[in-house]
Amino acid sequence: MTIPYLVRKKADLSSGKRREQWYAVQKKLQERGGVNIEKLAELLSKRSHFPQGMIMGILSELGDTVEDILSMGQSVTIPNLGTFQTALTSPGFDRPEQVMPGKVRLSRVFFVADRKLTARLKEVQPFRIPFSMYFPESEITPAMCRADKGQKAEEE
Repeated sequence: MTIPYLVRKKADLSSGKRREQWYAVQKKLQERGGVNIEKLAELLSKRSHFPQGMIMGILSELGDTVEDILSMGQSVTIPNLGTFQTALTSPGFDRPEQVMPGKVRLSRVFFVADRKLTARLKEVQPFRIPFSMYFPESEITPAMCRADKGQKAEEE
């Protein structure tokens, strides 16, 4: 497997001066929303002995169930995937008894990927999408053409 990326020019302001440089940026070669529930259920069904319909039913209930658990102040950990958590915030007060429920709010819901999942994904090699697929022909330099040809030769 490879993770595709594009090359884009971005402004680097870290030195205090504006300097444009080229960076790798992730290209999601997918329709909006990524893999849908039907496709995910199909993939899971192929990897397990569970029927696709049963998996779709479970996945359909997962969001509401995770929401219920998070709303009770608990986190949800799915082994080999990660943990869903919530964070609360409030304004600062001079005395502890002033911190009342009406002043506390949810600041965010976040997901922390499993460390082993992250480590495995870091091992996946990136793949540069050829410049010719997303740069206008008039902006492609000879060096970019050579880089595309060199990458194609490496693949073969």
